[in-house]
Amino acid sequence: MNGIFLEKNRERILAQYEELKKALPERMAEVDAEISKWEDNTALACKYMYITMPYSDIANYEPEIFKDYGENAVWLWENREDVKALPEEIFLNYVLYCRVNEEEVAPCRTFFREQMGERVLSLHGKAAALEVNYWCAEEATYHCTDERTLSAITVYRRGNGRCGEESVFTVNAMRSVGIPARQVYAPRWSHCDDNHAWVEVWCEGDWYFLGACEPLPILNKGWFTNASSRAMMVHSRCFDTTGFDEENIDREGMVAVFNELKRYAAVKKIQVQVVDGDKNPVSGAKVYFEVLNYSEFSPVAEAKTDEKGCVSLTTGLGSLHIMAVYGEKCAETYMDTRNCDTCVVSLEETEVRDIWMEMDMIAPVDTPVNTDTPTEEQTRIGDRRLDEAAAKRLKKTENWENPEKAIFLGKEDHKELRKEMLSALTEKDQTDFVSSVLEDHLALALPYESTTDHETFVKYILNPRVRNEILKPYRKEIQEAFTEEEKALFVKEPKKLWEAVDSRFSSCADKERSSIITTPAGCLRTGIASPLSKKIFFVAAARTLGIPARLNPRDDAMEYMENGSFVAVLPESEKNCSLVLKGGDGVVWKYFLNWSIARFVDGRFVSLQLEDAKWEDGKLVLGLDAGQYRILTSNRLPNGNIFANRYYLDIAVGEEKEAELVLRHADLEDMLESIDIPDFELCKNEPSEEAVKASVLTEKGKHIFMFLEESREPTEHILNEMIEQKEAFEKLGDKVIFVVRTEAALKDPNIARALRTFPEIQVYFDSFKTLIETLGRRMYVDHEKLPLIIVTDGKLNGIYATSGYNVGTGDMLLRLM
Repeated sequence: MNGIFLEKNRERILAQYEELKKALPERMAEVDAEISKWEDNTALACKYMYITMPYSDIANYEPEIFKDYGENAVWLWENREDVKALPEEIFLNYVLYCRVNEEEVAPCRTFFREQMGERVLSLHGKAAALEVNYWCAEEATYHCTDERTLSAITVYRRGNGRCGEESVFTVNAMRSVGIPARQVYAPRWSHCDDNHAWVEVWCEGDWYFLGACEPLPILNKGWFTNASSRAMMVHSRCFDTTGFDEENIDREGMVAVFNELKRYAAVKKIQVQVVDGDKNPVSGAKVYFEVLNYSEFSPVAEAKTDEKGCVSLTTGLGSLHIMAVYGEKCAETYMDTRNCDTCVVSLEETEVRDIWMEMDMIAPVDTPVNTDTPTEEQTRIGDRRLDEAAAKRLKKTENWENPEKAIFLGKEDHKELRKEMLSALTEKDQTDFVSSVLEDHLALALPYESTTDHETFVKYILNPRVRNEILKPYRKEIQEAFTEEEKALFVKEPKKLWEAVDSRFSSCADKERSSIITTPAGCLRTGIASPLSKKIFFVAAARTLGIPARLNPRDDAMEYMENGSFVAVLPESEKNCSLVLKGGDGVVWKYFLNWSIARFVDGRFVSLQLEDAKWEDGKLVLGLDAGQYRILTSNRLPNGNIFANRYYLDIAVGEEKEAELVLRHADLEDMLESIDIPDFELCKNEPSEEAVKASVLTEKGKHIFMFLEESREPTEHILNEMIEQKEAFEKLGDKVIFVVRTEAALKDPNIARALRTFPEIQVYFDSFKTLIETLGRRMYVDHEKLPLIIVTDGKLNGIYATSGYNVGTGDMLLRLM
C-alpha cells in the first residue's frame, strides 16, 4: 500500500513534540530515549499521543504502555484500505488514540484485534461495527461500581463494568479493528436521577450510535433512544480539536467537549447575556448551564462570555439553571427553553437569604428523532445471539477472581494483615490490584505498625487507596524525595508537610483533565500536580511517614490524626460553625434523592457528601466551615419534572443556625404522563403458544398491569395494600392484570390470596427476560426492581408507572383509576 503515514499532520506533530520536550525536559528525555528505539511510524504515532495527552498521563505511564496503541494503529493503516482512506483527523483521534475518557490506560488493542480476528476483519462499515458489539456482549455486561474507571482490558478480564466502563471497553474494541469510535455521554438526565454513556461509530462518512455491550441488529437504536430525546445535553470529548467543525461547548483543561445533542433530540439555540449592575456586558464571565439531578444542580455545559457578554448553546426543550460567575461575583436564573430563547443575568442580583423559594424544573418530553426499528426477523436473530453471548460470558466469568489475590494472600508472612489490607480496599480494587504494588506498600508501612492503634494503622497508614487514583507504588519515591531532617519535621508538624507539597508542585490546568489524577510518584516525576493530585500526594506522603491521614469523605479536606481525632490541614477546612437541620412534615429525607446542601467555593456551589449522615429524632447536626450555603429539596414527579425548593444561608465562624427542610407536594394531574408504549404479547397459559397483544388488552379505558415476583416482600406489600382496601379494588374487576413468570407463581400464598379475594383479575404469563426491561425503561422507572406496575389509559398509552417497594402505591392506583 502506498502513501506516507500521517502525511497531513506529520509536521505539526513533530513541531509540537519538540515543544513538549522543552516544557517537560527531564521526563520527556526519558520518554524520548525509549521512543527513539521504535520503528518510525510507531514512534510518530506515539509522539502524536504525547502531544495531546494530559500531563498526568505523561507522568503516570511509561512509554511502553502506549506502544501497543501505536503499533496496532500502524498495522491497521498498512493492512486495511478502509482505514488508510479515513480522514487523518478521524484516524488520529478515533482509531489511534489511547484514551477514551478518564479510564486507566493499559495495553489492549493488539490483543482485542487478535481475539476478534477474521470474524470482524472480514467485514466493513456498519456490519463490522455491529459484529464488534456482539463480541463485546460476549465478554462484558453491566455492573454497578464506584466512580473510578477501569481500563478496557480489566473490563474484559472481569466481564463487567458500569456504562462508562462498558463504553470504554467497546470504544477500544472498535478502534482495535479500525472502526473510528468515541464515547458519548448524557452527563445528567433531565427526566430521572441518573446519567448514561454509550458509543458512536464513524461509518460511511457519518456518526451512528449503539449501546455498549448491548448489541441490537441495527445502528442508531438502543434502550436509551427515547431517554436521549429527553436530554438537555449529550456530549463527546476530544483530546485534539485540530480539523473538527463541531460545537465546542467547553474546554476541560486540554480536552474539548463537543455538543452531540442534535443527533438525539429536538433542539434549539439559546443565548445568555451577563451584565453588571449598570447593565454593561461582562466579557469573560463563566456561565454554567445546569440541570437538577440527584437533588443537586449539575453542569451539562459551560462557556465564557464574549465581548458582548454573551454565550450561546444548542440544547433541548426543557429547564436549565443558569449560573454566571465573574471574579467574586455570581448570579443565577432559570430558563424554560420551550418558550424562551434568551435571558440576561445581572451580577448585581443576589439571592434572598433564609427563606424557601420555589422553582419548577421541566424535563423535555419524549420526542425521539431516531425512529428506525429492526424487523421481526432481525429481532428474532438478535435475541438468539444475545442469549448465546450471555451464555458464553457467564461461562467465562462465573468463577473468575483476580489472580493477583491468590498471589498476595498466598505469602506466608503477615497473613492476617494481608487480609485486612485487602478489606480496606474497594470492591473494584479487589478485581484489578497488582500483588507487587500491595507488597511494596506493605513492606514500607510495616515499621509504623506499632505507632498507633491497629485499626488506624490499617485504614490510614497501610492503606494505599486515598481517593480514586490508580494504585501504584509511591512510598520509596516519597521517602527519597525529602531529607531526613525534613521528614522528622513533617512527623512533628504535619502542616509543614503540606507547605512543602504545595510549594514543590505547580499546576498546569490547561494541560490537564481535572478528573485524571496524577499518582504521587507521577507528581515527583514531573513536578506538576492538579489541586486534587496535590491533596492526594499529601495524604500519601503522610502515610508514608507513619502519619495517619485521609481526605475527609464529606468535602475532600486534607486531615491528619492528632490525639485520636482528625485535624484539618488548612484553616479554611476547619469545622468552625454548625447547622441544625429539622426534618419536618413526616418526609423521609434521603441525601441526593430529595435534598442536598452545597457550599460556595471558588465561584461554584459544591455539594457536601453526606450520604452516611445520620438523622436523630428528626434532626441532623452538621459541623461546617463558615461560608455561604445553598440547600435544595426536590420532588421528582413520574413525568420527569421536579417541584423543587431552594434556600440560601450564610453561617459565620462560631455561629449555630437552624433550618427546616421543606418538600413541595404535587397534585395528581402533575404526576401523570402520556407515553406510547411498544406493543407486546402476553401468554394466556404457561407454557403456551396462545398469546394476546397488549394493544388489545388496553383498548378500552384504564388498566393496571402488575408484573409480580412471588415470595418477595415488595410484591407482598402491594398485594396486602390491595386486600386492605378490598371494596375499592373489587370495583376495578378485570381492569387489573397480573403477569407472572410461571403457573407455580400462582401458588405463592400472597398471590393466591389476592386472586381469591379478587377473582375477576386477569392473569397472564411472560418470561420477564426482555419485556420487563423494555417497559421499565420506556416508562422511566427502575426495571431491575419488581413489581413493575404500569397504568394505561387507552390503547398502549402509559400514564403512570412505579417499581419496587413504595408505601402508598395502592392508594395511588385507586386515585388514578
